[in-house]
Amino acid sequence: MSELGARLRQARESQGLSLAQAATDTRILLQSLSALEEGAYQRLPSDVVIRGFIRNYAQYLGLPADELIELYRRERGVSDKIRVVPATRPPRTRSYVLPSFFGVFFVTVALVGMAYVLLNATGRFREDSVAGAPATATVPPPSPLPTATAGRAPAIVVPTRTVVPAGTPPPGQTAVIAAPTSEPAGGAATTALPTPAAPIVLEVAVPAARGGETSWVRIQTDGNVAFEGIMRAGDRQIFQAQRRVEIRAGNPPDVQVTVNGLQQGALGQVPGQPVNWSWPPN
Repeated sequence: MSELGARLRQARESQGLSLAQAATDTRILLQSLSALEEGAYQRLPSDVVIRGFIRNYAQYLGLPADELIELYRRERGVSDKIRVVPATRPPRTRSYVLPSFFGVFFVTVALVGMAYVLLNATGRFREDSVAGAPATATVPPPSPLPTATAGRAPAIVVPTRTVVPAGTPPPGQTAVIAAPTSEPAGGAATTALPTPAAPIVLEVAVPAARGGETSWVRIQTDGNVAFEGIMRAGDRQIFQAQRRVEIRAGNPPDVQVTVNGLQQGALGQVPGQPVNWSWPPN
């Protein structure tokens, strides 16, 4: 009989327990407890099962389980303590793949090529758009001044022009409140700006004070030519515009201008030298 079996049986009998009672309480087969007390380990299933029986039976009898298991190992001829090591997996290492120099070089070349193609296509599209756009209208240069002739040159008559005798007030003239103007030494009057909402009423006249004054005149209202021709002494014409009027006179000292009832004086001081005049002033 083994030492382990003897200690188990002695503890059981000292407590007045039968083998059948111990088998019922521990739920271990009677044959297994009998083999365990006799030391007949070959009749038991396996080493793991035997150690489990020893631990449960020792706890039932109030004996130290670890000490009895160590005694069992010595009896079975095992010198080292059995170590249970949990199965572990080696840590997973992340592998980093560094891009090669040639890969970076080819990717860079591809990106540059795509950018060049995109910019080239965008520029070609803009060129096609500009080529297909309608041509802008160009303003022809002013015609040369006509030479004086014996007869009266025909005038271009437009619906906005009205010829009235001298002394008649212009029709539809609106009152404009302006600061008093002073006449400088040169003879040109200081202009007063009209109210923005009111239309521009322009009066162009060639006074008959000297006798035979004439001047070639071209008048544009809102960008359209309203009159172009020769104005003689005593002629007076009235024009209306919403935004702007422009006058070009070949003999500016003989051309008098009035805007919204305010006299602007002669267009220039040098006879025979053409001038350009506009309202509102630039």
